[in-house]
Amino acid sequence: MRAPRFPLHLAVRYRRTGDPEWRCGETENISRSGVLIRGEDLLEVDASVELLVVLHVRNTADPGEVLCSGRVVRTVSPSDEYTCPGSAVAIEQFDFVPPDTDSLSASIH
Repeated sequence: MRAPRFPLHLAVRYRRTGDPEWRCGETENISRSGVLIRGEDLLEVDASVELLVVLHVRNTADPGEVLCSGRVVRTVSPSDEYTCPGSAVAIEQFDFVPPDTDSLSASIH
């Protein structure tokens, strides 16, 4: 049985593992086991990837960040609602990144 999906549209940076360049995208939905991201660069099935998801926390100046690693399990074509292709990523590991000036997102903005 598939995990319930939640339609959360969050900013995400993503890259193939080992690639120095981060790409920008947006989450379409998130479940306990994975995330569907949309971005201009389609990730191929079985690609190992890293994701940096920014979580805006109410009443705080610093957003929370989650650094994830996983594997692309399927791709999704563009649609009328989404002009960019999608990549479904099974999350294998994640860590919360403490908010500070040396955070990963500060270095990729």
